[in-house]
Amino acid sequence: MNTLGLRGINIEPGFGAPPIQADDPSLYPIYDACKQLDVPVFLMSGPTTPNLEYANPVAVGKVARAFSGLPIVCYHGFYPYVNEMIGVAFRYENVYVVPDMYIFLPGGSLYVEAANGFMKGQLLFGSSYPFRAMGQTLEDFLRLGLHEEVLDRVLYQNAKHLLRV
Repeated sequence: MNTLGLRGINIEPGFGAPPIQADDPSLYPIYDACKQLDVPVFLMSGPTTPNLEYANPVAVGKVARAFSGLPIVCYHGFYPYVNEMIGVAFRYENVYVVPDMYIFLPGGSLYVEAANGFMKGQLLFGSSYPFRAMGQTLEDFLRLGLHEEVLDRVLYQNAKHLLRV
């Protein structure tokens, strides 16, 4: 990673062959290496996972506890498990959430409520492009009701901090 200048690694455990949970011990060497390199791990899971069991963020909580200090970014917000994902982020400040297009689906407003409260440093903007047009997503995102002081963090500052740019 250092040689290539990479800023993190993306893992989609539920899409593997065979599919596994994010807390599968076979992934622990990757998590450990990322912690040593001080780069975040990006986990992708959501409703397109072949089995919704792999979208349950309980496994993310186990990884966050085992690797405290390792930034873990959860793409697709592990939708439809919105409450559970918010609960994991509440408990582990090293967990970041990118709900992307799922913030516009039923229950997605809970991400906004959490960001306006304790999770303002843990929510990141994502567009889901090309599945959703970038301009439309940004316009809709700006109307979600994020507090003004939270908006800059979610759109820019949180990612800048996370990626150290």
